[in-house]
Amino acid sequence: MSMCSMRELVILAALVSALHAASLPTDTDVVYKCQEDQDKIATLEAESFINDHHRHGYKFKFVSQDSRSAEKKTDPCEVILGITLEETECHVVNPKPLDQCETRMETQTKVTAKCNVTISSAEGKAEVKDYNCDTEPASHEILVTKCPDCPGLLPLHDPKGLESVKTALQKFNKESDHKSYFKLMEVGRISTQWMFSGQSFFSQFAIMETNCTNKEAPQNEESCKASCGDQARYGFCKSTKVGIEEPEVECEIYEAKNITHPMKRPAQFPCNGFAKIPPTIYPICPLRPILLSRGPPNFVRPTGN
Repeated sequence: MSMCSMRELVILAALVSALHAASLPTDTDVVYKCQEDQDKIATLEAESFINDHHRHGYKFKFVSQDSRSAEKKTDPCEVILGITLEETECHVVNPKPLDQCETRMETQTKVTAKCNVTISSAEGKAEVKDYNCDTEPASHEILVTKCPDCPGLLPLHDPKGLESVKTALQKFNKESDHKSYFKLMEVGRISTQWMFSGQSFFSQFAIMETNCTNKEAPQNEESCKASCGDQARYGFCKSTKVGIEEPEVECEIYEAKNITHPMKRPAQFPCNGFAKIPPTIYPICPLRPILLSRGPPNFVRPTGN
């Protein structure tokens, strides 16, 4: 393992630990005993833990507790909570605290996760032992009945959608004042809508800083490597492409050491054997991944320079 990769892992562990600790209840005198009146402590822990382990797509926010079951006379105590989470508009690289992240409106195609979370007491603190979530976007048929003109989600590897992302990123790099070249980390969402001027694409995608300058990168993009976690800046972009017109793109760039999850794009689909194909969203993967099959190769990466 390179020194760069080792530093990334150390920084990732430190950031996850700090974010995890910051999200927990501050009353250190409370001893968690899996009691029903302590479910708020448990659900906060579940929300924090799931987001700490969710490495792709968007952060999720707790919405409701739907069920609970507890084993009697177990030591340590253990409870299984059924909870509902909703996808927010904050990508995982966005440093904004979760409580400041808005969940999506129905017209944006909500994404809901129904989770069963097993929580026990460890040294008097609530601790997540396991979780499994069923993550689903709202039905397109329901969306059409409520908002016929709203854009609908496309698969994340839709060729035309990816081409719009590629063109938008090229435009950002060409027009930005940043000295470094930014490359695609992952596509978060692609939606489409038909207008008088043709098919329109609305895309959201995360980008990462590389060791190439803006001037040299377009000729030799593949040689541009992501900067180390303690040095890299990440960003999040939204683009709109209407018909044959040039895309419009806006990107937020987050300063180094000020992101949720510093990481490189994985070589394979992150939810092997678990996500529905073709995927339109990033689901919450199980805590213990199901290694049944590889996902689509180069799932979020457009081809070409």
